[in-house]
Amino acid sequence: MSDPAAVEKLRENFERLKKIIQAEEMWERVPADYQEFSPDNLREMVKFAYFGGFIDVAQVREFLGLKRGEFRKLLPQWYEEVRQKGCWLC
Repeated sequence: MSDPAAVEKLRENFERLKKIIQAEEMWERVPADYQEFSPDNLREMVKFAYFGGFIDVAQVREFLGLKRGEFRKLLPQWYEEVRQKGCWLC
């Protein structure tokens, strides 16, 4: 992602999501490799927060900057990833 404004927005979303996860007292479940901002780390944290019940679908779309309908395409992929790799909750 080369647009500095878009990257900055994702960074802000990462920090907001981090606070949500910390408020749920689940930050220690986030692997150390994912505790620093990157767009990929944000995606993984959003997935964790969604499956953990800390955020809803609207927040997933907001944090990742998804358009309506894009999450429906992403969700089966997430389920498969969790099925194969497990999740930070277990």
